[in-house]
Amino acid sequence: MTMRQRMTFRQPTLRHFILGTVPFLLATAFLSATTSRAQDNPTFKIDEDITRFAYSAGGRIAFATRHVYSMKKIALQRDDIWISETDGKKHRILLGEKFVRGSGPFSYTVRGLRWSPDGTKLTVDLATSEMINDDGDTRAGVMTLLLDDTGREITLAGTDSVIAGATNAAWLTDGATVAYLTEVPRASAAPASAAGTTPPPDAPPTPPANKLFTLNRVRALSEGATALLQGHLFSTVTWSAKQDGGVAIEREQGVADSPRLVQLDLAQEKLRVVATLEGYTGGLTLSPSGKKVAYWINNEQLEVRDVDAPNRLVRMRVSLGTLAWSGNETRVLVKRGPVARSGGLAWVTLPPLSIIATGVAPTVVEVFPQSILHDLEFRQFDITPDGKSLALIEPGKGNLLVYPVM
Repeated sequence: MTMRQRMTFRQPTLRHFILGTVPFLLATAFLSATTSRAQDNPTFKIDEDITRFAYSAGGRIAFATRHVYSMKKIALQRDDIWISETDGKKHRILLGEKFVRGSGPFSYTVRGLRWSPDGTKLTVDLATSEMINDDGDTRAGVMTLLLDDTGREITLAGTDSVIAGATNAAWLTDGATVAYLTEVPRASAAPASAAGTTPPPDAPPTPPANKLFTLNRVRALSEGATALLQGHLFSTVTWSAKQDGGVAIEREQGVADSPRLVQLDLAQEKLRVVATLEGYTGGLTLSPSGKKVAYWINNEQLEVRDVDAPNRLVRMRVSLGTLAWSGNETRVLVKRGPVARSGGLAWVTLPPLSIIATGVAPTVVEVFPQSILHDLEFRQFDITPDGKSLALIEPGKGNLLVYPVM
């Protein structure tokens, strides 16, 4: 082989470079454009003024829409409740105007929805307001409404389809028992108040961060309200969809620090201390399998912990927000900012969990959130239990948009 031949072999021409590079660039651009279009175009859209929604295990969506009307020159709000099937077809199961409690003017807004494990029933958290005299004075309260997926009200213990004073309620796997929280009045000195206790009408509202709750249960046709785990108070509970339990933040009344992360077993009426936390500011969320739990220990640090092996954890620098887990539990989708406000969404890939000795502060890991949907802000969001779809509420319009998870 001559020197000229060797030089020709070892130095590709510009033409060869272009022919080799252009297909790669075109393929990259095509894949990028395809991904962008998939994320930009929703699978379907529900064009309603939606205030709250919740996914079932099968992918159906229960949602509430704002319904304001006048009765005898008094403006009332009683939200309607709908169900959307997996193909986007929807039907209303509750017309708010027909849901009445008491003899005076009565309003409510839906604060939360939760499906039963078998996807046939709902618990509906309501914030209520009722007029108590001719002067127009009102009394605020909370209650939980129990419905099946046809809109039929479910009566428990032969009394009513609502549980007065109940919040954050969940159907258990037997399909007949409902667990729920009841707020402890701030002035109460008792560590565990009776189920169904509500603050007096003239009591000042308690800041959400300072609220404490007891855990209670009611069973269909067998018993009224019963207090569970007496002597224990909780600031928040996150239920497990697959097990009769969940995780909670336990606190002592009048003690601001040393929150305890506990695992609840309602079938055995027991709790297990998972860890004493350095702090807790919000976001308590269980992974789909129930094996991992995430929470913010302060406004800048998100912690993920193995429930069964509590010394396995990771701490990341992520600003306070709300989150949802991916189906494979390798990342979380975070909405930045306060829960009640709109914020941008970003994926956070989770670093591996490491064994940390008791009493040793873990190193804070730097992560790099990946924004989605062009940094647009949304009010509420959630991911289907199978991790394949993302639903979110547009601010302003209130429409519900459903996207494939990329």
